[in-house]
Amino acid sequence: MSRVIAIAGGKGGTGKTFIASNLAYALSKEYRVLLIDADVENPSVQTILKLDVKSIKDSRSFKPLINEEKCQKCGLCSKNCPEHALIMLISGKIMYFEDLCSGCEVCKIVCPSSAITEDAKIDGVFKYGSYGDKLDVVIGEIKPGNRRSGFMTTKLIEEHKHMYERYDYVVIDSPPGSGVALLSIIKHSDVVVAVTEPTPLGLSDLTKFLMLIDKYRKTTLKLIMTINKYDLPGGLSKPLEEVALEKSIPIVRLPYSESVMKSYSERKPLVDLEPCSSLAQEIIKLSKMVM
Repeated sequence: MSRVIAIAGGKGGTGKTFIASNLAYALSKEYRVLLIDADVENPSVQTILKLDVKSIKDSRSFKPLINEEKCQKCGLCSKNCPEHALIMLISGKIMYFEDLCSGCEVCKIVCPSSAITEDAKIDGVFKYGSYGDKLDVVIGEIKPGNRRSGFMTTKLIEEHKHMYERYDYVVIDSPPGSGVALLSIIKHSDVVVAVTEPTPLGLSDLTKFLMLIDKYRKTTLKLIMTINKYDLPGGLSKPLEEVALEKSIPIVRLPYSESVMKSYSERKPLVDLEPCSSLAQEIIKLSKMVM
């Protein structure tokens, strides 16, 4: 049975994708690993790892197709549309706004004359690739202009759960924030690695993130805190450690390293480029903690 590890945290830019990619690669040295890039608005795994992309599939969802000859102009579809994607004009014509539509199919269900049938719209794409022999990657990328990133992330997770049983570990690079997209990831996870940084905003967002975890976490969910750039001069590492101590959360301290830029430019994991560096050793320590 696979062990699912979510790399998450409140704000963007804390290094979640870097940690997720390196952790997944470190685990893949011994195990079969699936890495999912669920930051659909800004997927970055492919820029950090030089992937062998094998296939790309459109992500499609329900789109109403209205038969005006059958339409009774009752307005039930527009009245019941939770996203206000359907509006009935004075003339009785129904206008459809695709960017607002979540694909919930309520309009089709409530239509008394079966005037609404199913069409499809493209929300984004799913990319499938690999890095090395034991690390497979799935990337979700939302269509530009589509505002339903939470829906897309949830769909990415739900449609690929069946793949988990093929792997020993599944590592999910979560989107920033603490909205509905994160909840869909947490509920399927065994371990959550909370990534933060020693800044005032990092401390504030971590506090909010942990409140969300405390409210929705399963009793079996393991929580680990990772402080990125731990040794940042003038940083707030001590207050972060105090939060972890108060909540009995184990900590992994990742030092600042200029080698991260080398890792980015060569598109290779740091644990592969400089396995003996202090940063790589802390990531390896994290890989042992999530097992």
